[in-house]
Amino acid sequence: MAHRRVPLKRGQKSRRESRSVVYSGCNQLTALPFAMVAKHSEDDMEDRLRLEFVDDARDRLQRMYETVERVGKGIIPFLQGIAALSTEAHNLKGCGTAFGYPAVSLVAHRLEDYITGLTSLNARHIVDIDTYLDRAAALVERFEQPDLAETNRILRSLPVRYIFEVKDVEVRNVEVMLVTPSKVVARKVSMELAACGFRPIRVQDPIESISLAVRMPPDMLIASMVMDGLSGLDLIRGLQAISVTRKVPMALLTSLDLDNIVLREIPQGVGLIRLGPDFSEDVASVITRFNLG
Repeated sequence: MAHRRVPLKRGQKSRRESRSVVYSGCNQLTALPFAMVAKHSEDDMEDRLRLEFVDDARDRLQRMYETVERVGKGIIPFLQGIAALSTEAHNLKGCGTAFGYPAVSLVAHRLEDYITGLTSLNARHIVDIDTYLDRAAALVERFEQPDLAETNRILRSLPVRYIFEVKDVEVRNVEVMLVTPSKVVARKVSMELAACGFRPIRVQDPIESISLAVRMPPDMLIASMVMDGLSGLDLIRGLQAISVTRKVPMALLTSLDLDNIVLREIPQGVGLIRLGPDFSEDVASVITRFNLG
């Protein structure tokens, strides 16, 4: 596989040329009123930061393309390559929203989730990862970022990596946000959801899950009851108070007994999934209750 550069579009300037354009207007500001100078300075800074992000994102994506190719050819060890990909995806995720490219962050988050837990890199994985990188690269080159509807279409078109073969499972266009810091719990729930043909999207940090859910409401949200920083119960309460996520079906994951006093605080309409012998039945019950199957 020949690695790809993220090309400059026709008429698009390089980083150095772009910076000269940003700074060229500085000398013209001296004769303007202070308020106008401040406004111009603010706009110039914003433009400069966006250009810096675009340039950095191009370089980062190119490194990721090259890493995938080198791992695929056996030039570098798998663990070294996957660690590099994870780091690049994580950094891209963190920068996108801050610099006005939230869709890039969302794609990077999905990529980070995709490569988490990979134990090898086969031909299918390479094609899938390249698809993520292609989507991110296209979004980086867009000055006008996609609206929520288009972003939703982009995200739902991204490849899904299931832990087992899903040839005999009807894959549904249903996304379930799974908020839990536990890898063991995430794997168990993800396998159950995948067996139903659903697309699990794991988020480790409950605070981060709020911004993700608000930007792109899932078809359902499942949260662990106990988490650092914000409990699953408080997370669900908060999301139910936000207009864009108020109607999202939600369920709590817990190992508590049904007679535990804490469970009495669960808001009406919220499902309950127990991490015990009744786990599969509880998942099925919640799916049926919310008419997702």
